[in-house]
Amino acid sequence: MVSTATLSFAVRPRVLARLTGRAALLLTGINAPLVVLTLADREWEGAAAHAAVLATLVGLWAGLSRGRPAPVPQTNEAMVLSVIAFALASAALALPWWAEGIPFVDALFEAVSAVTTTGLSTLDSVENKPWSFLFARAWGQWSGGLMIVLLALFLTLERGAVAGRWLAYQLTAEEVMLGARAWMRTMAIVYGALTLVTFAAFLAVRLDPWHALLHALTAVCGGGFAADDQSIAGIGGRPVQAVAMAGGVLGAISFLIWPQLRKGKWRAVLGARELHTFATLCLAGSIVLFATMSQLSGLPPREAAWDAVLMSLSSQATTGFATLDLRPLDPVSKLVMTVQMMLGGDTASAAGGIKMFRLIAMLRLARNAIARTALAPHAVIPTPSGEADLIRGTATVVTLFVIVLLLCWAIFLGAGIEPVDALFDCASALSICGASVGVASHGLAWPLKLVLTVAMLVGRLEIVAVLVVLYPRTWIGRRQEEGR
Repeated sequence: MVSTATLSFAVRPRVLARLTGRAALLLTGINAPLVVLTLADREWEGAAAHAAVLATLVGLWAGLSRGRPAPVPQTNEAMVLSVIAFALASAALALPWWAEGIPFVDALFEAVSAVTTTGLSTLDSVENKPWSFLFARAWGQWSGGLMIVLLALFLTLERGAVAGRWLAYQLTAEEVMLGARAWMRTMAIVYGALTLVTFAAFLAVRLDPWHALLHALTAVCGGGFAADDQSIAGIGGRPVQAVAMAGGVLGAISFLIWPQLRKGKWRAVLGARELHTFATLCLAGSIVLFATMSQLSGLPPREAAWDAVLMSLSSQATTGFATLDLRPLDPVSKLVMTVQMMLGGDTASAAGGIKMFRLIAMLRLARNAIARTALAPHAVIPTPSGEADLIRGTATVVTLFVIVLLLCWAIFLGAGIEPVDALFDCASALSICGASVGVASHGLAWPLKLVLTVAMLVGRLEIVAVLVVLYPRTWIGRRQEEGR
């Protein structure tokens, strides 16, 4: 039997360095506006820190991007690069906020929450923060959402035609051949267009332009940062809340459907299993939450109906906006939203969680296991080429997701946190949702804040990328020629 070591390639340091330089250039463009805005807001310490970060990023780009253009990266190189990019992006926000007087652990937590588009916060208040800080949080979330959409697209392209069979309305083998750059350019345009649509919708419901901008940025990316301590409930009335949730849902549906709709493939898109499953879960969550909120939490029926629908959308899309205080809710309502957060949205979207295509894969795996019990002893259920690998990958991600969640939960239980509340906030961090029942707060012990910080990073990178960084063969072993 051939050892996997003979078929494996370690990352190429020069290639990874050049790719890191390109990532630093991208982050330079993202962080440059923050220098200007903090200067305009007369936040001198923050402006100096943002300028220092900008200079460092420019230095990384200049120092690491020399030599031949980087070739198409290996999958392990792309995953290592994603970890590096999110770490750099988090540091680029955390250090200026620390310079502005926010304690380092809270600044790091807030930065990771922003870049991973989670939306959890441990600040005592955001209403007393300068406007430049609020924009930096929203901008960081929006930029992080774009980064994860492009990363998900790259990995989808890597799966090629196999992905086309699983993700019915997404990529065919012919479309994959169009090239990654063309698709990424298209996704960036779609992402920006959806943001503009959400911004216009906020203006249409008479939200002021400043808050419309902030919440359009954080809605489409699934971030959920609000400029009020009461989340979206403190920003405006029901029309504003509805627009915020609609923006979150747009961000949770695969961005690859829009080019398909433009080509007139309405039937393929509307008939996709992923979209049907997502809509079904949103509807089922709304019905169950209405029952639990009205019967167990004692909310008036009309209020329960409204909050049940919007919180179901927020949880399933992992947007994290809250239309009411979640702390007094009954345990069953919290558990329902926990399950929705864990399942999450669609692939190639800004949503977190396990994702719809993995849920469908697990259901198919369970169906096949049940079907086998009725088969003759030597009967075989055929599996199309490549799908077995996707099923194994799905089982791996789901298993690791559950293990990490249980580890985080155990740590919080050991610290004496109420079990359901601890599970809710741990699941929210790992699913990069951002809804909270009060566990993630300014008074939380700093080691627990770090646990949630790690959970947000691990959840955004879908666990496997982090494990790839820790895998010895990622760094040790034979390497391909850099020109290949």
